[in-house]
Amino acid sequence: MKSECWLLEFKIRFLEEDIFQVFDKLPFYQGCSYSKEKNDFELNLYFSKFISEDIFKISVSKFLNKNYRKLFDSIKINITNITEIDWLKNNAKLFQPVEYSDFIFYCDHVKNNLKFKKNMIRLNSSDAFGSGSHPTTRGCINILNYLQKNFFVEKFLDIGCGSGILSICAYKYWRPSKVIAVDIEKNSIVRSKLNAKNNNLNNLLKFEYTNGIRVFNKSYFLKFDLIVANIISSELLKLARDITKYLGNNSYLVLSGILKSQENSIVSKFKNFKLLLVKKKYVDNWVTILMIKKDKIH
Repeated sequence: MKSECWLLEFKIRFLEEDIFQVFDKLPFYQGCSYSKEKNDFELNLYFSKFISEDIFKISVSKFLNKNYRKLFDSIKINITNITEIDWLKNNAKLFQPVEYSDFIFYCDHVKNNLKFKKNMIRLNSSDAFGSGSHPTTRGCINILNYLQKNFFVEKFLDIGCGSGILSICAYKYWRPSKVIAVDIEKNSIVRSKLNAKNNNLNNLLKFEYTNGIRVFNKSYFLKFDLIVANIISSELLKLARDITKYLGNNSYLVLSGILKSQENSIVSKFKNFKLLLVKKKYVDNWVTILMIKKDKIH
């Protein structure tokens, strides 16, 4: 018997990052996707069982602040039973080749003979974050491009690897001797490994599941030249001390998954661990932050 799948669709004027943590608390919740359309965000949420509009709003609203709760209560929700639809396959068809910076990202379903002079990266990401189109991913790639012109990376760490996109880009730029990537989603680890294999990097990139309490489940004594952490800002704040202990002197840290309204709190937090701000990259309403570790700050 085929597993149930229900789709909840709605639009909302603005999106608070913490809302995704709220969704994770909901019964039968499987995942979501969203896009910015003119003045609204369009969200698609997937559930393994039917959930009514009233139950959904009540379940979500109790975790929200007063103003956002009022906005959320006013939204109109469309609920569809998509059990008979292979929504992962259907979703994958929406991903056309994405060209950004030095790379072209494309999925398996693209049958055309793609001819580009840039680095071609075969990337299937319908069940893991990281298609190359999201502003946080673009911000990270922009910073990697900036660094690769004058900085050599021997050891690279990717925190919140999703589809493995940033680890693959980092390898294309520097050919590091060690690339380690971690994620709290087991399906992301599986997807990252498949994407690495599809790009002939099967034994060159290491992907590990982590429980999210620390960067690694087990102890590592490595220092990395470059760390990229593209995760939500609340997790960046929680893991700040643990992340920075893996940075050597004069090593770089890229922080993303940050809304413009959150950038000051993130920079302030990481400055407590001997990091200095180098630059910021803004894409839409998101910011990617580059910092450098200085053991001696004058």
